[in-house]
Amino acid sequence: MGTDTLSACPRLESGVTLLRRSGETPHALSRLVTAELARRQGSAYWVDSRNDAVTHTLYDHAQSRRTLRSLRIARAFTAYQHHELVSSLPGRVSPRTSLVVVPRLPALYRDPDVPDGEARTLFDSSVAILDALAESLSIPILVTARDGTDDAFTDALADIAGQTIESNDTREGVAFTGDGVQTRVYHHRDYWQTTIPYWVELLGVAPEEDAVHVGPASITTLDAVAMEGH
Repeated sequence: MGTDTLSACPRLESGVTLLRRSGETPHALSRLVTAELARRQGSAYWVDSRNDAVTHTLYDHAQSRRTLRSLRIARAFTAYQHHELVSSLPGRVSPRTSLVVVPRLPALYRDPDVPDGEARTLFDSSVAILDALAESLSIPILVTARDGTDDAFTDALADIAGQTIESNDTREGVAFTGDGVQTRVYHHRDYWQTTIPYWVELLGVAPEEDAVHVGPASITTLDAVAMEGH
C-alpha cells in the first residue's frame, strides 16, 4: 500500500482493503474510488447498500467524467438482494477488472427483519465470495465499515482484509491513515495545504545542534504553504 503524491490518496493493491470511516459522509470512499479508477484500466463494479454511491459526490472527486465511464453500480435494499448481487460478481469480473467496491457490507445483514442465523449465513457467503475473487483474480476489492460498529460482522471483514485504512474528516479534507499510509498534503482547486510531516519527508530533520525553536505562528505559516494555480 502506498500513497500517490499527486492525489494524496492511498493506492489500493490486489486483495481486500477495509476502509473504516469516522462518519457517514461518502467523501473518503468517493476519493479512494475515483483516484483508483483514474490509475487503472478495465471495468469496475460497485454493490451499494446504503446509498453511498452518490453521483454528484463521485463526479466532484473524479478527475474527469471519463474516470467514471467504466463504473457499474447496482443497489441492494435487502440482505437477500445484496447477497444475490455479490453472488453474481464471479460471472462479471475478470483479472482485467480494475476495482470492486462493496461499501457498508454488513449493513443489510444487520436488518432485524432477517433471522439472525440466516443473516449470518448469507453474510458469510458474501464475504467468502469476495475473498475468493480477490485471491484468485488478484484484483482490488474495497469494503467499508463505520468506525464504532465493531461486532462479529466487522470482525469478519477485518479477518479477510490484507490492509485496513482509517479516514477522518478534517477542515482541510479527508485524512487517511494506516500501515504505510498518512495524508501529508491536501489538494484544493486553487492551492494545496501541506503538513509538518510533508516537510519532514521532503527535507528531512535538522541535526539537534542546528535546530531552531519555531513558535506556533511560524508552524502555522509553514503548514499553510499555498501554490496558486496548482
